[in-house]
Amino acid sequence: MEKFSVELLVSNHYGVLNRITGLYARRGYNIDSLYVNETENPDLSRMMIVSKGDEYIQTQMVRQLAKLYDVKEVTLLTKTNR
Repeated sequence: MEKFSVELLVSNHYGVLNRITGLYARRGYNIDSLYVNETENPDLSRMMIVSKGDEYIQTQMVRQLAKLYDVKEVTLLTKTNR
């Protein structure tokens, strides 16, 4: 398994972080690193989540995260585009 990063643009209000980390927990995946910062737009936050997983897990997490209402954009960062 290799490390991968997911960058998210999410709504900036309470409960969003809990829903996103809950998605990882329900699937049994560990979060190695988590970074959250407000953007220029106070209604949005940017999140960076680092985890470990194979290509299947990476694809599944991107698809599942994109389904969440508060998630506006999901980007899988690979070694070539970091």
